[in-house]
Amino acid sequence: MSESNREQLLALALGVLPELPGSVDVLSAAGGGLTVTLSHQEGDLLHGFVPAGTVSPDLQLLARVLDQSRGRYEVEFLVADAFFHTAAETLVHLEVTSVTRRKARRASPRVTVSVPLVARMLYGRTLARDAELEVRLVDVSATGLAFVSQRELSAGDLLRLVFPLGGRRLKVEARVVRMDPAPYGRHRIGCEITEIGDLDRRTIAQVAEEAEAAGSEQERRPERLAAWAEARERRSIERRTSDRPA
Repeated sequence: MSESNREQLLALALGVLPELPGSVDVLSAAGGGLTVTLSHQEGDLLHGFVPAGTVSPDLQLLARVLDQSRGRYEVEFLVADAFFHTAAETLVHLEVTSVTRRKARRASPRVTVSVPLVARMLYGRTLARDAELEVRLVDVSATGLAFVSQRELSAGDLLRLVFPLGGRRLKVEARVVRMDPAPYGRHRIGCEITEIGDLDRRTIAQVAEEAEAAGSEQERRPERLAAWAEARERRSIERRTSDRPA
């Protein structure tokens, strides 16, 4: 990237990032999330501090920020260098590689589903690698998905999910980006898809486009669909329990 492009991207980033010195939460391409404390600008780089042992040179970081006057943005960084600072902190030099405004509407059409499955942790802040979670997939698009879970997860957690759609068994890896309350004390986990085969992505896109064209507004509300599915399961369990002889 040319020096002028780096300077332009840095200027754009400084327009939406917290005023320096300040802190911003980022997702790591290696998995997980962390907080970067940005201290100052030097040339076309930002200097800051991160928890020790969390980054290395050439690692990509992604910040999702909200500017009250300009909207939502994604700022991508490349760790240009990392230095020992203290036992608890690492000094980092960050290059801004992209600044993108996030659209209010979804970039890809989604399809509402209700599919129980077992998700496997690839990286978890609080759960061990290969830990399994029983979840219910509630919507999916070519770029993201959401599921309902009893367990709380953290932004940056990486998971592998396998589920049926469009007559195929799809395999994806996804990174947690947000968590919202869901019915029955559960959590609705929103993820971005980080790894998927081309045929699987095309399958999702085709099914989602068909569903968006034919579906009603009510059918596009995954939280309702999940609530109905949970209610049906609970009623079924209650009936089976009540039918047992005393």
